[in-house]
Amino acid sequence: MVQVSKVQKELTSDISNYASFLKENGYSYIPADFYQQKNTDAAVRELQLTYEDLKADPKGGGRYRAHSRYILAPHSDTLELDPDNGYFQSKEYNYDDGGIVREFDKISNEFLHHPVTQQMIHSNVEMARQTDFVDWEKEVIVGLHQIRYHVTPDAPSYSSPIWLHRDDEPLVFVHLFKLSEDAIGGDNLIAPSVKQIDKVLRLTDPLETLALGQKVFHAVTPVGTANIDGAHRDILLVTFSNR
Repeated sequence: MVQVSKVQKELTSDISNYASFLKENGYSYIPADFYQQKNTDAAVRELQLTYEDLKADPKGGGRYRAHSRYILAPHSDTLELDPDNGYFQSKEYNYDDGGIVREFDKISNEFLHHPVTQQMIHSNVEMARQTDFVDWEKEVIVGLHQIRYHVTPDAPSYSSPIWLHRDDEPLVFVHLFKLSEDAIGGDNLIAPSVKQIDKVLRLTDPLETLALGQKVFHAVTPVGTANIDGAHRDILLVTFSNR
């Protein structure tokens, strides 16, 4: 007889609680402890170092990024890596860079196959299944966007689109990997409309996470610094959508 551990029971309960809050409110804050249960600081630092190798986003904005995606077939738990790496957003959801297929370097195997990354993805899949934000009777695309916002005193970094918006993807997890102590901004805004902001959340600890649906508008404030040596904000976006 296989016994379910106390930790596993707590993990399952946490997933249900976060998913329930997400469905009701359109967003959910997930503390770093949720993803750190089996991870060491050294393991997280290994992933933090991979952000140094990211290539500049052709669209600028002080962003450096890589992108890969998995395909999850109906009634399957097996994530298949998609060889096609083109990324598309509609103009409706990204008024800055939407309407075109963008190409980025693929995420390195070191980052993609790391136990910390895989644990995060599979935990997100379990949470996503409980929200029903995507149709699980169809193919589900699980996108991964590894992004660094690099800044200097004379060159801030900003997201695209820069202000309140909804994403093409019905569900997005924003995982923080590192925020420099000297970074200014990088705060997440949550709003019921483009004329009202209800929440301002700042992710500061590695693996601290914000999950977002399409019920709310959201944005992240530009990142700056007064440090002449520069600063950065490193995140991983995990998105869920149907093909």
